[in-house]
Amino acid sequence: MESTKKDNEIITLRQVKGADVLDILNCAGISEKFFNRSRAWFIQRLNNNIVNGKPVSFTPAELFKLRTALKILASEITDFTTNIPNLPTDMAIKVYVIDNPEAIQYFINDDVEGFKEYLASDDMFEFPEPEFFDTEAEALAFCSGIGYGADERATPDRYPLRSCEEADLPFIEALENYLEY
Repeated sequence: MESTKKDNEIITLRQVKGADVLDILNCAGISEKFFNRSRAWFIQRLNNNIVNGKPVSFTPAELFKLRTALKILASEITDFTTNIPNLPTDMAIKVYVIDNPEAIQYFINDDVEGFKEYLASDDMFEFPEPEFFDTEAEALAFCSGIGYGADERATPDRYPLRSCEEADLPFIEALENYLEY
């Protein structure tokens, strides 16, 4: 049988697993936005302070409201993090999407030396700037659908070179050396 909190029962939220997250949250913001109360009111209940001679805690309705508020904040934080620009770092995974059919043939045939010679033959090739990703999973998700179309026997129109793929590294190095000049 599941236990439920009675109105006069003291719940010690600080003892709930994961409660240390409350130390980094803005309690004033939570209490004002979701409870329309002061920071002091929120902290008193959070810490089970003595008020009017008795320890206080959140009522069942307030606990439900707090749970809902924290879920809303988690969702807002997740939305915000997806909007933060993805700036390149040393640990970022680079993805070059190549649409040069001749260059793609060198990748398919795993011909690094031929690719280097191809690059040396002309200084007017244009290649796109790389996309940067924090994780290999993000890079792979970006690359899904790039490459082969309806006929997998045909040469793809676009080919991704990923810095997380050992086989792609020599091609990326050659491409970056070419782009430096």
